[in-house]
Amino acid sequence: MPEVLKTLIIDQHPDAVASLRRSLNSFTSIEVVGDAGFGPVAATWAHTLEPAVVIVSVDEPINRSIATIQGLTRGNAPWTVIGLVSQFDREIFRRTVLAGARDVVLRSAPVSELYEALHQARHADTMRAMSPSPDSNVPTGSVISVFSVKGGVGKTTLATNLAVALAQETSASVCLVDLDVPFGDVALMLDLQPEHDILGAMDESVLDELERLQSLLVRTPHGIQVLASPLAPDDAGTLDGELVSRLLLRLAALHQYVLVDTPGSLTELTAASLDVAELGLLVTTPELTALRRTHSCLRVLQGLEFPTNKLQLVLNRVESKTRLSTAEAVEALGQPVTWRVANDYAAMQSAALGQPVVLSKPKSRLSRDIRGIAQQLAGVPTSRSRMMPWRRRRPAFGAA
Repeated sequence: MPEVLKTLIIDQHPDAVASLRRSLNSFTSIEVVGDAGFGPVAATWAHTLEPAVVIVSVDEPINRSIATIQGLTRGNAPWTVIGLVSQFDREIFRRTVLAGARDVVLRSAPVSELYEALHQARHADTMRAMSPSPDSNVPTGSVISVFSVKGGVGKTTLATNLAVALAQETSASVCLVDLDVPFGDVALMLDLQPEHDILGAMDESVLDELERLQSLLVRTPHGIQVLASPLAPDDAGTLDGELVSRLLLRLAALHQYVLVDTPGSLTELTAASLDVAELGLLVTTPELTALRRTHSCLRVLQGLEFPTNKLQLVLNRVESKTRLSTAEAVEALGQPVTWRVANDYAAMQSAALGQPVVLSKPKSRLSRDIRGIAQQLAGVPTSRSRMMPWRRRRPAFGAA
């Protein structure tokens, strides 16, 4: 008799989840143990429920589903991932398998076909797992790098509040790393007086001992932990890019989310953060200088073959009368923009008080926008109206 497969469904459409549950529950050898949304929360629930199989719905936006599969299959994941697609598309099939899915099944196929795929894929993975890799110490958390190529665009405010919002929306363990050297402001924004900083982690022996690494973090009353930037700015030059990458991966072994506030330009440390990040949030504002630099940055990333599915643009401080309109900003960038965040002076007031705006001004437009980003990143069901369907209309800035 086949083993009973504990199954987790990843899909944010309640009707689709209910229909799939009914179909799978008709088999005595399949037990649906839960369902979750897309993003890092999928892996969080997988670690909690410990399913044998995870079924991921692969629908628009495709990049979201692909990133979810990549997160679920990172390292030696103990479960088998199956992609469920709505239509036959060779490119979608290819991307789904490359992301780590063991098999891909059409949603319209007979449920018996899905049943066979689940058991066959699980059996294949079980056989493969009989010779496990000796390196089982792999990170399970998600590294999210918040970066920009111009100062004053609100990058640190966004990173700090997004970290707090993620902790509140998911009750997950969240670590915020202040990599904005030499003058990082995260501790100031949160009214912290850290005794340790990131320099203490630039040691192989510390990176090899998670307890020592954890001791460098500052616990905050806001539900997150912080690794501060160098307390002595003159020492910032001693940070090593390779060690920073290792540090972020080690923190991902301790926390479900690791947010990184990077320097305000494309430096070695920014690159080190992006190299290991599951997602990079590129922050800009609707003003000419910021847009020009961001446009140039996008071209540099393209030249470096940075994966497009790992990059999301955040248009901050929108709708100010002194700036370009959202549509003009998107046209200038020549690139789809995923998120827009309102221009709100409550942020500056809260920062001055050492309080995250998502806590001190929870009903402000800025707070609602940041919470919307956190909910989407975590796969928490929410209104999709805050996601921007803005698309490129014509090249800008004379791009060749």
